[in-house]
Amino acid sequence: MITFVDYLYEVERRKDEIARAEQYRLSLLVPKRDLPLMQGLRRLLARLGELLVAWGHQLQTRDAT
Repeated sequence: MITFVDYLYEVERRKDEIARAEQYRLSLLVPKRDLPLMQGLRRLLARLGELLVAWGHQLQTRDAT
């Protein structure tokens, strides 16, 4: 049986979901600035990732025998 407390809980839960959705929607409207420092860092991390993948591939082929 649904009680009044259950009803109040659902009302509060829906209010919270609506507030979260509104916050998410507003966060999408904020322009994202891509600073030159972040661009350089992103390139550096991408290169590091490539090197780690190549190194891992090299280690796997070396020990595959």
